[in-house]
Amino acid sequence: MTRLRQKFIRSLLHPLLYGCITGAICGAAVALFTVCAKIVLGFTFGLYENGSVALTAVCLVTLALLCCMLTAVVQTLCPSAKGSGIPMAEGCARGVLRIKWLRTLAALIAGSLLAFLSGLPLGSEGPSVGMGSMIGEGLGKAAKKPVEFRRYLITGGASAGLAAAFNAPLTGICFAFEETHRRFSPYILASSLSAVILAVTVSQGMFYGFAHIPYLNSLGIASGFCVLPFLKPTTPDGTELFTLCAVALGAGLCCAALGTAFNRLIAIFGKLFDKIHNSVLRLLPAFLLTAVCGLLLHLSVGSGEASLEHSYNGIAMWLVFAVLALRFITTTLASGSGATGGLFLPMIAIGGLFGILFTELMEKCGLDPAFMPNVTMLCVCAFFAASVRAPITAIALSVELTGSFTNLLPCVIAVTIATVITDFTKTAPLYEHMLEKLQRQTPIPPSAKNIVTVGRVFDDSPIAFKRVRNILWPYNSLVTELLRNGEELVPDGETVLMPGDIITIHAERVDPELFYSQICEYISAKPNV
Repeated sequence: MTRLRQKFIRSLLHPLLYGCITGAICGAAVALFTVCAKIVLGFTFGLYENGSVALTAVCLVTLALLCCMLTAVVQTLCPSAKGSGIPMAEGCARGVLRIKWLRTLAALIAGSLLAFLSGLPLGSEGPSVGMGSMIGEGLGKAAKKPVEFRRYLITGGASAGLAAAFNAPLTGICFAFEETHRRFSPYILASSLSAVILAVTVSQGMFYGFAHIPYLNSLGIASGFCVLPFLKPTTPDGTELFTLCAVALGAGLCCAALGTAFNRLIAIFGKLFDKIHNSVLRLLPAFLLTAVCGLLLHLSVGSGEASLEHSYNGIAMWLVFAVLALRFITTTLASGSGATGGLFLPMIAIGGLFGILFTELMEKCGLDPAFMPNVTMLCVCAFFAASVRAPITAIALSVELTGSFTNLLPCVIAVTIATVITDFTKTAPLYEHMLEKLQRQTPIPPSAKNIVTVGRVFDDSPIAFKRVRNILWPYNSLVTELLRNGEELVPDGETVLMPGDIITIHAERVDPELFYSQICEYISAKPNV
């Protein structure tokens, strides 16, 4: 075995080991958080079911106002807890954001539970991703690991949080590549794979124990649970598969339009609410409108899986349309206002509700009603792909939410169509837009400038024997020159950095002191400002 391969294998062991530790902690934390979220959501959903009683209605509006004020306090103390935890996790993993992990972790939990208590149409999976990333950051700091290594742990923690929340390990791994970093690296694979495996193992073990408590079991807490157990796809024969593929084309087209409208409405609400500097006033419309809509139609509140199941089990189509319209408005309003909570489950609910309506239309055109779960799932994944622009994650999600490969080919068609068409509309992917907004809200230090740093790679440097593309360089930096044995080379992503190499790194709009402290963890550097 060559020295290069030995170094490569050894360099993978650290992310694997720490990924396991991160995953185990994340699995336990997300399991406890999921149980708390289920209890709160079940309590709130039950209150809104009895909202026709005058006293209950008054209590619900009062509760919404109280939750609004408490959420404002939480977000004032910790602004990084605004919105879904996913853009924040992505920003930390990419090195864009630097936040206080413990305060953010506590604020995410508190803000999310307040949102669930008031009935906001937000989910627990976004905060679970944020929690996982903060646990990874905290573990890395406790172990006194360098910045680059901590970013691998943040990635592993984020993937573990999503996998544990959905019981979807493949989705968690795909999310790390396609959404968090938007590139492949063996080190990202090592940290996310080990974290996801341990997180799902630990969380499912805890859910197995919780399932023996009758009340928790009645809320759907059980080992091996899936988010949409009622969507069991029907296996088509040859002709029926061809028909489903044709239906998938229509579903992809319609969901592309729905996803574009969803993203743009969130952006519009976000711009409007950014003009309101008082936190209570900024959050108040979302909390009040959710309470009013919930009193009119209780299926419009909560994260969405209960609403989707009730609608799927047979209610009038006009009522399904009403639930879809109310959830579409309140979800985009809540997200635009910056309320703490995830959008995965709400998007699944919106896509599923639209899928029920689309199936009804297809049945009038001759589709067998037995394929209702197939078409509903097609719309769920196509809408998700159109909004987030993560087609591989959407396809993996379709398999893991239903526990079946039956719908795979039609799902690939619907997701591809939705992604391509939404790209043509030039609508920004949902989480990318949110991350850019977070970046704009982060003040640029007055000392920020463009700098050039020159440094030597030593045998014990963390980047030695690694390809340039596999290294998580500091944000806004690029390796532009390489000198090896007196010979100048033009480095690219495939270039392997060897001991003795002298590299030149250009960085734009960075704080020189902070950047130098970071880059010294990669190489023995000398800044030329």
